[in-house]
Amino acid sequence: MPPISTARSRHPVLLWCLAFCGAMGVAGLVVHKFDLGWAGTLAIMLTATGMTIPIVRAAERSARFEGNLSPAMRRYNRRMVAGSLLYTLGLFLAVYAYKNWSPTGALLWGLALLPAAGALAMVAAMARLLIEEKDEYLRLKLAQSALFGTGALLVLATIWGFLEQFRLVPHVPAWAAIPVFVIAIGVSRCLTWARA
Repeated sequence: MPPISTARSRHPVLLWCLAFCGAMGVAGLVVHKFDLGWAGTLAIMLTATGMTIPIVRAAERSARFEGNLSPAMRRYNRRMVAGSLLYTLGLFLAVYAYKNWSPTGALLWGLALLPAAGALAMVAAMARLLIEEKDEYLRLKLAQSALFGTGALLVLATIWGFLEQFRLVPHVPAWAAIPVFVIAIGVSRCLTWARA
């Protein structure tokens, strides 16, 4: 069990994570139930996605308090927030343009690939962290989290694929792989954090 001062330093992170999950749930319900138009939907989702910023700040304060915040991790956090926002913006812009402009040819290809820029930015941030992090123990933990995320994605995709094959569940688009992977990494880090 962690010392009381360590547990207290982690308390704000837990609260922000719960607030983020609640905000994403509410955002999903609001977007699903109400016709907010493209701009309203984007505003709701960006607000919910933007809640990653206070989570990152609280996690960094906690890590700094515990003495394990590296410069590489600070850079990674900023890159991941930027990549997440780029992914969300790219996805909404691509969907909006597709539905309203009826693009064709190269423009359609570009719009279809636009959200991938954010996904690539997030994957590049993960790779840079493994390269830039000097502490071998932290690198090991990061590699374990990435392995957990990859394994969770593969298992969920396989199970869902079989269920979908027998028409027991609806089709899930392939772009859902990145959010599932990132969420699984987050779950892995939370489990590691809780055991520490």
